Amino acid sequence: MFVLCCLKDTSAQWPHQNVILFIWLLIFPVAQPWGIQPDATRRQVFAHLPGDIIFGGLFPVHSSDLSRCDIINPERGIQRVEAMLFTLDEINNRSDILPGLNLGAIIRDTCSQSNHALEQSLEFVKSGRPVCELALTSERNPLLVKKQIDNVSLTRGHESSENQNPVRGVIGASYSTISILVANLFALFQLPQISYASTSAVLSDKRTFPLFARTVPSDVMQARAMAALVQKFNWTYVSTVRSAGDYGDSGMDAFWKEADKLGICIAAREVIRLSMNSSELDQLVRVLYDDFRKARVVVLFTRMDHTKHLLDAVNRAKLTNYFVWIASDGWGRENAPVANNSAVANGALTIEISAAELKHFSEYYRNLRANNVRNPWFRQYWEQVFNCTFGDSENFTKSNKFKLIHRRFNNESQGENSINQTIYDSLSAGKPLCGQNSHQRLEAGLDSFKQEAKVQFIGHAIYAFAHTLHKLQMELCKNPYNLTGKSKKECIASLKNFPGAEFYAKTIKNTFIGE
Repeated sequence: MFVLCCLKDTSAQWPHQNVILFIWLLIFPVAQPWGIQPDATRRQVFAHLPGDIIFGGLFPVHSSDLSRCDIINPERGIQRVEAMLFTLDEINNRSDILPGLNLGAIIRDTCSQSNHALEQSLEFVKSGRPVCELALTSERNPLLVKKQIDNVSLTRGHESSENQNPVRGVIGASYSTISILVANLFALFQLPQISYASTSAVLSDKRTFPLFARTVPSDVMQARAMAALVQKFNWTYVSTVRSAGDYGDSGMDAFWKEADKLGICIAAREVIRLSMNSSELDQLVRVLYDDFRKARVVVLFTRMDHTKHLLDAVNRAKLTNYFVWIASDGWGRENAPVANNSAVANGALTIEISAAELKHFSEYYRNLRANNVRNPWFRQYWEQVFNCTFGDSENFTKSNKFKLIHRRFNNESQGENSINQTIYDSLSAGKPLCGQNSHQRLEAGLDSFKQEAKVQFIGHAIYAFAHTLHKLQMELCKNPYNLTGKSKKECIASLKNFPGAEFYAKTIKNTFIGE
């Protein structure tokens, strides 16, 4: 479902469908680059919440900057990771769902890149069986999966804890392109998957994606809404820009079909590819401005990072207040694309799927502290929010904004005094140490807090799996409300070993009331 509203909560409804419509008229907070972790290290980092039954999570913790993956994503990354952890806490604290059992998680960073996401997803598969048993000869897209697997590492790394407890299902991914890729892999090994954000119409094909489900509607719905919006303002000649890949291709194709029905003519049909550099993006903007100048309305079906790169290029061209942007939920209500680009984004109309704010999650998130160790990416986020350093990260030792001044001390000054002097010198060179106030909450460093648009749908996905497990617990386990010792062990084994395809079939038939 979609609803129509503007930035200041004024609203109206189109007769065709409901959409959230954001009018970008204000100057938003500037987003700065976040600290960088080396790729080799990041591949070994994952969030682990212990539990009797484990679910996997795939989130774009880091955004890709064209060919790089080095910018932490506060809304779609950190908030979404915390949303999964929060929901699992909520379920584990309830007595009416899965009594006597706890749900856990292994959460991995996709880095907003397909190959990296596949490499992370392979760990979920390997947790259930040895790599040598990966049967890549399935009739279901075998060449695609094998080709992609050949391009990534199959090394186990330091994942012993994960391998000892296979995942029951996976929450994710975010981008449609990634969900399509990993869905092929998961289907080979009967691993159910529920996405909270992948909206590509391609994913509706159950023959190709038999174990994929989602808690958000198809792009076809927002494509219709965008076409209706263009018609409402009597714009009959528009340009289009899409992201290469399943999200942009299928979404824009749906828009073109709707536009044709409504008599809307398409001028430029441009595409942003992952490999495009700044000069190529500048050329794309020149095409929009020079070759199709009369088509000032530009419809975007682009990923958030691609939207940011496009607006950066428009800003470099100094085309302030020239284009009128109509954008899909790839932009939605996110601030990141607008950072440093408020002048060229002014007046944009963006679509977002309707979602209610989860008040308990907002309270939980604002009250997070620096000791939030179960989220391994949180310290990096905290350092940026409070402009400080924990002193043990790559940022602390390699950033050119400050240096550790190592001084020589005699034997009497070694030990703690030496460490304190090193810390003192780092403070005098720039950033203070984080965590000096153990009671400090995250909200103290945030100018404002806005709950990310897909938080609710992450919760729905996890609850769908949880309700399925609960029903199975009632059916398969002896004394399900009084699990102890042997009965608990047998119950957990039954839930883990229940066939994946049957588990998926039960899950999609679930009905429950969510927030």
